[in-house]
Amino acid sequence: MNNRLLLAKSFARARHEGQRYGEFPYYVHLDDVERLAQPFGIDAMIVAQLHDVLEDTTTSVDELVHDFGESIALSVSYVTDPLQGDRKTKKKQLHQRLIQLDETEGSARLALIVKACDRLANVKACRLFHRGKYAMYQSEHADFRKATYRYGLCEMIWWELDMLIEVGDKIGRY
Repeated sequence: MNNRLLLAKSFARARHEGQRYGEFPYYVHLDDVERLAQPFGIDAMIVAQLHDVLEDTTTSVDELVHDFGESIALSVSYVTDPLQGDRKTKKKQLHQRLIQLDETEGSARLALIVKACDRLANVKACRLFHRGKYAMYQSEHADFRKATYRYGLCEMIWWELDMLIEVGDKIGRY
């Protein structure tokens, strides 16, 4: 395993210590997002491990810059929800940030890929274990897609996510 990825895994596990993702330790979610990000390279996998560390822990951007470099820190900051407001307000602000990203810039590209991977991991987990959250993701999907999707960036992630959102209930019956 790449040393930088191993550092990111260790860092994220230490920072998310004691946090849960439903019934599981939080790192289960981080590992799911990392697996989805794997086809996009080591930096995407690193951002996947770190994607929630700014919003869910006391970690600072400066710490990420110090340990992982400016590009990784910037990517993580792009995908981080604002700290103030209710879910609807936070998501609106986040979407405004994401829609402005230029996917030809490296940090922005990583952020958009990891954000799609994160949403896919969340939708998969909620579809199985938390139907209320699954319905919430379905209701948010159009706005999320408008802000985050870029043609040709991670089409298979989007194909699976769209399928789960649009026909998820029917898929589960067969």
